[in-house]
Amino acid sequence: MMGTEKDMYAMMVKLDERQRTLFNMMSRVEKHLEKLNGTVQDHERALAKLSLMGTISIVVFPIIVNIIMGVVK
Repeated sequence: MMGTEKDMYAMMVKLDERQRTLFNMMSRVEKHLEKLNGTVQDHERALAKLSLMGTISIVVFPIIVNIIMGVVK
């Protein structure tokens, strides 16, 4: 009987250690994903700014060219 209890206790300790290891690994993965998510948000903001600047330049550039051509006449 004593050997069985010790074996059961050893298995429970091993299970507890494995659970701690898994939780630590999950915590590291979550931190890494949070970091990546922040990077993705920064890139999305940069793309939005670039798109806005492109749209503004497409609208403003022809107006400037027309004004210059009107002055040159």
